Amino acid sequence: MKYRTISTHIATGLAATLAAITSLSAQEAEPQKLSIGDPAPPLVIGEWVKGKPVEAFAADQVYVVEFWATWCGPCIAGMPHLSELQEAYADKGVQIIGVNIWDEPEKVKPFLKDEVKMHKKTGDEIMRYTIAIEEKHDPENVRNGKMALTWMTAAGQNGIPSAFIIDGKQRVAWIGHPATMDKPLEKIVAGEWDIENAAKEIAAKNAAQAEFRNYTLLFRKGDFEAAYPIARKMVSGAFANEPMALNSIAWGIIDPDNPPKVQDLELALEAAMKANELTESKNAMILDTLAMAYSSNGNLQKAVEYQKLAVEHADDRIKADLQKRLTEFEKKVAE
Repeated sequence: MKYRTISTHIATGLAATLAAITSLSAQEAEPQKLSIGDPAPPLVIGEWVKGKPVEAFAADQVYVVEFWATWCGPCIAGMPHLSELQEAYADKGVQIIGVNIWDEPEKVKPFLKDEVKMHKKTGDEIMRYTIAIEEKHDPENVRNGKMALTWMTAAGQNGIPSAFIIDGKQRVAWIGHPATMDKPLEKIVAGEWDIENAAKEIAAKNAAQAEFRNYTLLFRKGDFEAAYPIARKMVSGAFANEPMALNSIAWGIIDPDNPPKVQDLELALEAAMKANELTESKNAMILDTLAMAYSSNGNLQKAVEYQKLAVEHADDRIKADLQKRLTEFEKKVAE
């Protein structure tokens, strides 16, 4: 279960961002910060692969700029959804632009031509919107692209897919995962979007992420005296309604494969219980965490109860591991 250690996704994102920044030449400055309400940066495209090229964002038109790569499973999974949105809003002038970053440009056209196993259709069939490849600073360093820097890094976005909605005033109106942009896009197109409130929300989200990074760094250093009070604050505050963040905090404390030297077991149980409540006892990974938290706190009966639910809701990818843990809990109860 090491795939769920608390710092994995953060460390990966930070490494990618640092690599992109440190690989710049001396003549290339770090970009200005990019936030909701700011003017949209220019589109710096090496090649327009499919659809209508956009030289500059037009006034009174809404655009979605979505960043993806051919190796990115979540990006590929979400492509049909983007196509559906493009078709739904075509008569309102919305143009979705999928910009390939962090990738080898020569892989894009074969991706469109070949069958995508996940969808059993070609890339061209599942990407029914404009496709482009960012211009690179250095062809030998594909992760060091111009739009990856001025959009993603500037906005503090460390993972893909990521989407930016540009409103009719050529401003960045929304930033986030494309799977969650349906309602913002609807309001932006209708002219009902409160961009000032959205900016405040993203600022709060960024502050929470910074707090989480601080906690993670302290936790990894073994400074538990400083780390755990921050975690308690997050569990009751910034992440009180974020089940995956709560789950990460809990699992980091009780991970049997990599247990910390000091474990705040009450905190782990509190975070796991909140995560499970938010997901209505339907998320297998969170149920597994909750079962382990109960076991760590000495309540094996509850551990068995929730591990059974975890197995029930698990897909084939993780079911065998969860069943193995259930067997271990049941054996301990019988002893």
